[in-house]
Amino acid sequence: MTATHTTRVSFIGALLLVAAFVPFTTHAAVQCDFTRALELGVEGEDVRCLQRYLNDAGFTVSSSGVGSPGHETNQFKDLTRKAVAAWQAHHNIAPAIGYFGQVSRQKYAELAGGTVAGVSTTSGGDSAVVSALNAQIATLTAEIGRLRAGGGNDNSQARAQLARAVEMIEDADDQIGDPGDNANLEKARKDIEDARDDIFEAISAYFSGDFDDAIEAADKAYDNAQDAFSNAGGESFEDEVENLIEEVEDLIKDAEDRIDEANRDDEDTDEAEDILKNAENTLEDAKDALKDDNYERAEQLAEEAEDLVDDAIDAIGESSEKDDAEDAVDDARDAIDDAEDAIEEAEDDGDDVDDAEDLLKDAKSALKKAEAELDKKDYNDAIEQAQKAEDFAKDAIDEL
Repeated sequence: MTATHTTRVSFIGALLLVAAFVPFTTHAAVQCDFTRALELGVEGEDVRCLQRYLNDAGFTVSSSGVGSPGHETNQFKDLTRKAVAAWQAHHNIAPAIGYFGQVSRQKYAELAGGTVAGVSTTSGGDSAVVSALNAQIATLTAEIGRLRAGGGNDNSQARAQLARAVEMIEDADDQIGDPGDNANLEKARKDIEDARDDIFEAISAYFSGDFDDAIEAADKAYDNAQDAFSNAGGESFEDEVENLIEEVEDLIKDAEDRIDEANRDDEDTDEAEDILKNAENTLEDAKDALKDDNYERAEQLAEEAEDLVDDAIDAIGESSEKDDAEDAVDDARDAIDDAEDAIEEAEDDGDDVDDAEDLLKDAKSALKKAEAELDKKDYNDAIEQAQKAEDFAKDAIDEL
């Protein structure tokens, strides 16, 4: 199986978790009026009625104490979630995770012979809707089999939009479960319900080969999920990139101030100014990418601009230091050449040159270190080693 085919199958599996719906024919004794999604942390009399229904239907919230028959509460906590998950699994509602949303409410209405969210399960017309929905899911399941076998229609852009929307829905669900400051959970839950409806439309359109409709519905699902994420107090990727761009803008202003200060101190800033200009241009490209909703590219460019700002600050006065280091290395080389000439002449005259040659070796060793530091742009260390080399060379001449 190719990597592309593996990716396709994995996200299709995730998509079907949102869409699955299989009818059951039991009639419920407890009648409830569910007008909203119920999940961990929710409180209300509809939660109490849900617990009564679950207990009555054999999916006991608790065998004794809080949540047990006759002791139902208005709080949706972990015991309720587990009971809902068991009920969902029994009725083939996926994912069976204890989130009592639109699909679960519609299933309850069917079992109870009532209505939910304006959908009745008692009339012939509405039964036709349910039958059509089940037929659609059967088609989707068959289509998945064909895709796994390597056949069927495909569209990479639609696939990418579907996967993107599902990922955003998952992020929104996580954020709603762990809301941030200033969260508007009521609005967030409404948005996530809309997102789930949209993604189901997108799945249906995709497997019907209506890729343009699939992309449009997936985009709506993404937008609604992103709204849910934000309303639950989350910071979106777009928000993160915008904040990063603002931070880099502040860094550029600080770098400009430092360069101006270096200019007043007569330091060389030509290279620093060139690098900072490059940083400004790169940040403008990041802003353009953000406007085009290309958030990953915008983030990459903003980070590149941030690195360039650091390089610009490091380059302040660098040209002057480089010149000084190169001059020091040249002076050391000249001193070593002079020492070699003097030692050769003294040796020709029959003088003892052993100590001088030892000092000359020390000079050459220090020069190599100076050249290495110069290559690494450690100009202060290069100057220090070059001065040592020059001093050793002069000492060698003095020994003659």
